[in-house]
Amino acid sequence: MTGLILFDFDGTLYRGDAPFRFYAESISRHMADSDRRRYLELVDAHLNGTAGIVAGDNWEAVVILANPYLPSHDLLQEAFLETRVYMNEGDCPLEVAPDLREFLKQYRGRVKLACASNSPAEAAETLLKRLDLYDAFDQVFSSAGKPEGLLRIAEAAWDGPVVASRTVSVGDNYKNDIEPALAAGWATAHISPHGYFPGPSTARGYTIEDVLPFLRDWVDALQRSVE
Repeated sequence: MTGLILFDFDGTLYRGDAPFRFYAESISRHMADSDRRRYLELVDAHLNGTAGIVAGDNWEAVVILANPYLPSHDLLQEAFLETRVYMNEGDCPLEVAPDLREFLKQYRGRVKLACASNSPAEAAETLLKRLDLYDAFDQVFSSAGKPEGLLRIAEAAWDGPVVASRTVSVGDNYKNDIEPALAAGWATAHISPHGYFPGPSTARGYTIEDVLPFLRDWVDALQRSVE
């Protein structure tokens, strides 16, 4: 194949704060009333950008903010699973950028498009289908085990050794999607709505639309180089 674009899922292919607010509400049910109010205020301030904290993504931010108030971290998984159920229902408002849909439609067939999510298949694939994105990709990988699993996923997508110069990783979690890709010699596109860019990346932006011009240029240059 010509090349591979490996997309992260959560926080990369769709946007919307509803899942993070639901997650925080689920976690907060196990807190004292005064702690619950303070915690939800902090989450709201982070998501609104008025008092953000340093975190790899909003999922991590919700957990970090809960740490001082949470009686047991065993409760987090239960709250997360409740959130995934909510996300797969029609009541959870999520947006897929029209420019992203157009890019996937236009460039599929020119390079291989794959999606890798750390969530299990019953969560990731169901939501991809709900958002009408599942069939936009040549391959979908769930339970990816990133960051350690990123190279393994790329090898599976390449069906053999990864051609680093013809691979790009796109994601919002620097540790999971960008750092291991750079170490492997790939191109990268880092998305951070809160402007948290802890290290280098080939391209970066606040939204997926910000990095689409880079991806278009990358594919076009790649195709010229292999002709």
